[in-house]
Amino acid sequence: MEAHLPTSFIRHPGLSGPFGALMDEYARAAEELCGVVERFDPARFVAERASSNPSTVSPHAICVHVCGAAHRYAHYICKARGVDFVERYELEPSRLGSPQDVRGLLAEAIMFTEATVEPLVRATEEEVQAISFTVRWGPRYDPEMLLEHAVCHLLRHRRQLERW
Repeated sequence: MEAHLPTSFIRHPGLSGPFGALMDEYARAAEELCGVVERFDPARFVAERASSNPSTVSPHAICVHVCGAAHRYAHYICKARGVDFVERYELEPSRLGSPQDVRGLLAEAIMFTEATVEPLVRATEEEVQAISFTVRWGPRYDPEMLLEHAVCHLLRHRRQLERW
């Protein structure tokens, strides 16, 4: 029995291998996060709370952070592969005017990620691990490890928004 896979975030759900699995889980995590965000009314979406981190002062700020990070993860992989990339992608906060805007912005970032890792789908484990890079916050990743981080990033912020 085939499980329902969200298709609004990726073009090719259900592919085999580690990147197919990770992209399916990325899409699933995005669907779950959007389901939580879309339940926020406009006032609650922009309501601020005290925080030492400007990325977590409001649901809006969290979503700007999440959508921007999703792009940045893909750009790290592009840079490591030697293809065009943006050094530090920043989402313009005005692009996120309502809770419903998150879905399209996240889909844009995740489809970009899918296209970024597509050339790696048939790579060997050794070839993937050879694409190693240090991220801004310190650790060294390969593309598979960074996608695992990207999935967990959505899960952590979904939980944070559920508790808002």
